[in-house]
Amino acid sequence: MQKPTYFTLVAITLLFVTNSFAQGRYDNYNRLGISAGIHQFDIRTNDLVTTKSTGFQAGLSTRGTVARHFDMIYFLHLNFHEFNVMGRQTLLSENVEIPFNLLAAKVGVLGSYKIIEKHLSVEFGPALQLSDKFEIDSEFEDFILQGYDTFTAKEARQTSQFNLMGVIGVSAGFQSFKISLQYEYGFSNVLSKLTVDNNKLKGNIEQLSVLATFYL
Repeated sequence: MQKPTYFTLVAITLLFVTNSFAQGRYDNYNRLGISAGIHQFDIRTNDLVTTKSTGFQAGLSTRGTVARHFDMIYFLHLNFHEFNVMGRQTLLSENVEIPFNLLAAKVGVLGSYKIIEKHLSVEFGPALQLSDKFEIDSEFEDFILQGYDTFTAKEARQTSQFNLMGVIGVSAGFQSFKISLQYEYGFSNVLSKLTVDNNKLKGNIEQLSVLATFYL
């Protein structure tokens, strides 16, 4: 099964579960949202030299009231991540940025404290990201990564499939449309499958997102 089809099936399944749960619990206020946005993605690590790059995401969510000043948000986003790892074609070459891409599905639940009813809220909660291997262009596969003598870009494609994220952000707008700024940090080791000279690499995802959500 091709990866886009696989992630689409996962997305539909997770959305059905979260949306059904939300509708069954919150009768006072429950709306379906359609989101799209951009983000900067990076991996915080001492084992690779990386630079952040811009990706995009889109997905669905439900927002439901649980208290006068508190909402719950269930979301499912498909993410296209991109970041760069420094490497060189030969040991004598200069280092260049090697683009690494990652397609991921992310499901999460956020608590939303309403500072100004319907207009301004602070949001926080966990998310789980499901992904496959990093993708790189074939021309960079044999590039040697900065800091190593033999470790190549194609050997660095493995990544942890499941990553636990923490999300915090703020949303502003109206009942039917909101703009959100979110910061995400990965608590799990996204590089847990990479080992060089018997040393396991360590790294944590960082992501800063701007999302526009239309509520139906």
